[in-house]
Order: sequence, then C-alpha cells, then structure tokens
Amino acid sequence: MKSKNEFRKDYLTGRWVIFAIGRRKRPSDFAFSRSEASTKNCVFCPGREHLTPPANLLYLRRGYRVVKSRDVGRHRRPGWVIRCIPNLYPALVQEPSPSTQNEIRTQYPFMKRLGTGVHEIVIESPIHDDHPHRASQRQIALGLQAEIERIRALGRIRSIKSVVLFRNHGHEAGASIAHAHSQIIATPIIPDRLEQEHKAMKKSFNRKGCALCRISKAESRSKRAILRTRHFSVFAPWASIYPFEFWIVPRKHSTTIVNSSKKEINDLAYAIHCSFGALARSLADPPYNSVFHLGPSRSRDDAFHWHIEVYPKLSVHAGFELGTGTYINTMLPEEAAKALASKIR
Repeated sequence: MKSKNEFRKDYLTGRWVIFAIGRRKRPSDFAFSRSEASTKNCVFCPGREHLTPPANLLYLRRGYRVVKSRDVGRHRRPGWVIRCIPNLYPALVQEPSPSTQNEIRTQYPFMKRLGTGVHEIVIESPIHDDHPHRASQRQIALGLQAEIERIRALGRIRSIKSVVLFRNHGHEAGASIAHAHSQIIATPIIPDRLEQEHKAMKKSFNRKGCALCRISKAESRSKRAILRTRHFSVFAPWASIYPFEFWIVPRKHSTTIVNSSKKEINDLAYAIHCSFGALARSLADPPYNSVFHLGPSRSRDDAFHWHIEVYPKLSVHAGFELGTGTYINTMLPEEAAKALASKIR
C-alpha cells in the first residue's frame, strides 16, 4: 500500500519536515477553546499606566489627528492609541557603558558574553482585546508605524546587530498578559535561525537572485496561496512545521520593514487583519506566535528578504523533533491554505 506520508524540504534552510498524513485531523478538530481574559487587573489598560515604565514613544489622539510624544519622569500621558514601553522584566538589559557592550568572555569550550540588548513592549491598542483579527486596519497600521520607529531607533545602537519583532497570542504561546501587544528584542548577535536564513538567501542571491522573491511569486499561484494583495503574498509554506502555519511576504524585494512606504504599511495592515482573522475564524482564535524576520541591522547586504512567519500552537514538539531537528506535521499546507482562504473576509 502506498504511504500517504512524505518528507518535504524547507526551501530556505534545508530543514526536513515529515508530513504524517495518517495522523492528521480535520481542520475543525484543531479548533481551540478559550475563555475571555478579564481586564480587571490588566496593567496595559488605560488608567493603569503608572504600573508600567515610562513610554519612550506614544501615539496620542488629538481630535482627528494622531501626534507623537513620550512620558517624562513620573508623569504618564493619557489619551494614547499606541504605547511603547521598556519591558519591566527584560530578557536583555541595555548596558550603559559602551566599553562593555561587546565584551566576550571565552575559555574553551565555555564561551559567554554579557547579556546586553534591549527588550521593549508595544501596546497595540487601548482596547484590551483589540487583537489583529478584531482591530481595524487603521489601528493595525498605527501599531506597525510605531514598531517601525522603534526598530529604526534600536537599529542605530552601535552594539545591536539584530532587531526582532514578535507577538505571543494566548497563554499557551507564551503571552503572560492578554492585552493586545507585541514585543521587540534587540540583540548584539544575529540569532541562529536568522543567520541561517541570511546565509541561504545570500548564497541564492549571488547565483540566481532572491530566493524568497521567486518563492513568493510561485506560491501566490499555488494550492498553498491564501491571499494576494497589491504588495504582499500570504501563503502556507511548502514545508511548514506547524499545522496552519502561514507566511506574509512582501512581493517587492526589501531587506527590512523599515524601508516600507505608507501605502505598503496600510496594505500590510490589511493583509494582517484578513489572514489573522481567517485563522481566528477557522480555529476559534487559537494561540500563536508571529515573528518578523528582518535583515541584520545596518547591513549593506541586500540579499535578505524580510517577511512574517505565523506559528499556531496546535501541536507539541516532542522527543523526536527536539532530539533531531526534524519536525512532524499532521496537516498538509495545501489543506491548511484552503481552509484559511475560505475564511478570508
């Protein structure tokens, strides 16, 4: 009897994924049951700004206009629509002394360096549950604009080599606070996954041009296509690790979102609202992680093609995956794309 299972190879990193179709579930079987989180003690909600660090960037509503500001001292500005603050419990801490920012201590085989960097939070809306599938396109665009400002500012820090924007949605995906927010971590190293992608893209770029440009164009016409807008392609990747994983890729080559025009940002807000909305409607708002893969900070190498990857937390990586680096997925991307595309509004 012919096996329905198969290996697929990731087109960028070369990582293998096993698609165990015989173990698959129907799309509806992945639906997630969640209870609405209370806003009673949420420190990100308006009126509780004093419980968080002062904002280094604020978007304030002034009539029909949105103006930029920041908190000064102990004073917290009310009437905000976007609030960017330092993380009260940071993974990395900015080192005030430039002389120690790049200090590396080695004693083979035990290598280490100081845990310096920056960890910030972008509160995406004053409305507690204004997540991308519920928020307006305008609100999402404002959040993207603020995140771009912070990415640009952090990328100018001399010791920073990589800036990562990500979102944890749902307790199972690592969100300790339910209020709509994203996080930014700026590091003095290039994380392994991003460095691996960069090397693969650079190798392809030198031979045949941008790999992700070709992939995006091909996938927008494949059975894995979910949505195509003027500036972005949304599709389930060929060798997805997670059930219902999807990527949002700029159709025009660009190394980082910082270079995006206002029209592109608005179009990205639309693509995010539609695709995250389809995910929520298909699976009853499941937990997920989304990560912006951006090119190295201040790099003159234009081989990298920035994009967003979204990983729904519908399965658990166990011993085989953790021990081998080869993943098992029970949902073919073609089926995931068909289910998500049917929920696009």
